[in-house]
Amino acid sequence: MALVATNLAFAYHRASPVLRGVSAAFEAGTVTAVVGPNGSGKTTLLRLLLGLIQPGEGQIRLGDRAVDTIPEPDRARRLAYIPQRSSAAFGFSVRDVVAMGCDPGIGARRALERAGSKLALLGLEGRAAEPFVELSAGQQQRVVLARALAQVEGAPEPAVLLADEPTSAMDPRHAIAAMQIICAQARAGLAVAVVLHDLTAAARFCDRALLLDATGSVAGAGPCAECLDPAALRAVFGVEFLRLGTEAEVAIVPAATPGRR
Repeated sequence: MALVATNLAFAYHRASPVLRGVSAAFEAGTVTAVVGPNGSGKTTLLRLLLGLIQPGEGQIRLGDRAVDTIPEPDRARRLAYIPQRSSAAFGFSVRDVVAMGCDPGIGARRALERAGSKLALLGLEGRAAEPFVELSAGQQQRVVLARALAQVEGAPEPAVLLADEPTSAMDPRHAIAAMQIICAQARAGLAVAVVLHDLTAAARFCDRALLLDATGSVAGAGPCAECLDPAALRAVFGVEFLRLGTEAEVAIVPAATPGRR
């Protein structure tokens, strides 16, 4: 296991726990969807996994080391993060934003070369010199994905990509391409955890799912076909779901009638 969380509990305010007893394992070579209703603690879980905040209870291990004992430069080489929303001040160019993800030890020239290759992969090489802030939200998400890919290239094992709704602002064509790229990173050896509200994307692109309920507890963990079935989803989201199509082209959509809780 690349990244393992054991019995995590967390609260921003003592009277309002966000996560309760969450245990999860993220394997190298595997894409895990983190799914749950608003307020179930999905983003908080990613921040805990990154070591940005500390759990009230429990432990997180990256390989054989506790995350909070890994020096920040080493942690940054192994843990790449794609937040829900990104911003860049001072008019940085698209190329500069991607290059910022590189290990400073590789030097400025190699960082810019790597940035160029990642932008080409995302179809943004023609925008490299433009200010990041002038791009659309979907284009900015693609730039941030390119930065994460630059960050983990050549990273010591185990390495992990943590993505929080990385395609939410993208059009369908670019969202599909981005998820395919994320899956390719897993096949190359990364452990990937991705928060998704798009259940169809989770079922089509992810190997496993971690399902959180409204209390911040684990409602299910395992292969997507098991965790993302209509009964499990109804129990968590409170609406009926339909599972359509074949496993290769599955679609999971809410039904028109509300479910019972």
